[in-house]
Amino acid sequence: MTGTCGYEEPHPVKIQNFLWEFLLKFQRFVLIVSSLFVVASIVLTVILRYIFKTDLYGLEEIVVIFAFWLYFMGGSYGSYTRTHITADLVSVFFPEGKLKSSVIAFSSTVTFLFSLLFSWWGLDFFMFGVKMSARTPVWRIPMVVSYTAVFLGMVLMTFYFFLAFLEDIKKLRSHFGQVTPQTEGSR
Repeated sequence: MTGTCGYEEPHPVKIQNFLWEFLLKFQRFVLIVSSLFVVASIVLTVILRYIFKTDLYGLEEIVVIFAFWLYFMGGSYGSYTRTHITADLVSVFFPEGKLKSSVIAFSSTVTFLFSLLFSWWGLDFFMFGVKMSARTPVWRIPMVVSYTAVFLGMVLMTFYFFLAFLEDIKKLRSHFGQVTPQTEGSR
């Protein structure tokens, strides 16, 4: 599929094992299924409402669950590919070198630490859902299904930000002569 449209998906982390591949396939699956469900639901709602003058009662609470999974798996997958939204002026204004690597490493550190904090809050949110046993009003779906998307998405984002942090620290160290790129591969 990537060959027909000319898009080559970035793979910043070169890990090849079953767990890693399963994790990426799981995220892609959730993204595709959630996207298709949200779009199909909106199309169905428009058709029912404006052509048949009726409504599908309670569909919006199911769409919200899929939207949660879409947003948070999208955020985690964007973190993996390093295509998430950033205010990255460093790459525009700074030439390659120690200063740029230092600023990027600092930015990665801050990003990782904040995502760690958000993961903690995601866990708190998830545990709140488990404790309260809240359910949606119409279909009585446990709200913890949506809360799981928040928690899992934040944990995955934190994991990918941690990997990016390690990579940026490695680049920073190479600029300061502690690790050279040539000797790094021979370890």
